[in-house]
Amino acid sequence: MKKIILSAVLLASVSVAQAQTGAFAKAARNVKATPNFQKADSVTQGEPKKLAVVMTAQKSISDNAVTSPDLSDFTKALAQTNVKNTLSTAGPFTVFAPTNTAFEAVPDAAKFLSAENTNALRKTLFHHVVTGKWTSANLQDAINKGNGRTVLKTMTAQNLIVSKKDNQFVISDEQGHQAVVVLPDQEQKNGIVHVVSAVLMPK
Repeated sequence: MKKIILSAVLLASVSVAQAQTGAFAKAARNVKATPNFQKADSVTQGEPKKLAVVMTAQKSISDNAVTSPDLSDFTKALAQTNVKNTLSTAGPFTVFAPTNTAFEAVPDAAKFLSAENTNALRKTLFHHVVTGKWTSANLQDAINKGNGRTVLKTMTAQNLIVSKKDNQFVISDEQGHQAVVVLPDQEQKNGIVHVVSAVLMPK
């Protein structure tokens, strides 16, 4: 296994969507007072950080996530919600995997990742999964053909909009929250992973 430790740019996270459970809904109402969870128009360049992401094309998305320290919150969430079972199948899938820093920026992050929020968390994770394999080259081609953007349908049957800013892919949900791809094109046995700077929220 070859360890991939790449320099990347982590950006400010995005504001939270209305949650499906009472506890998370309460946190969402306070989002404007949370300085580290910002709206789409506040996406700016952050400090560089080395990402500890260890992946190999011989393993599935679920198995690779387990061996990536900077995806430990994502890994725990996959296990808690059983989404890992889906991402262990043949696919192929494209996954926009949020870093630990991205999960930490969610208001009331502990409750968001807790067992009481499992149903909403499962939907959130599936909102980061697209069927098919979308490499950076595929995304760029679709953006070129789409006059600056392309739309991907997630496993929640909702849309993610992909565009480019400052030579980075920007992923937006239908509510305008944004994440930036900070580590693209991580090949998997059953698809591809793009590591992103923020948690995107379904409606």
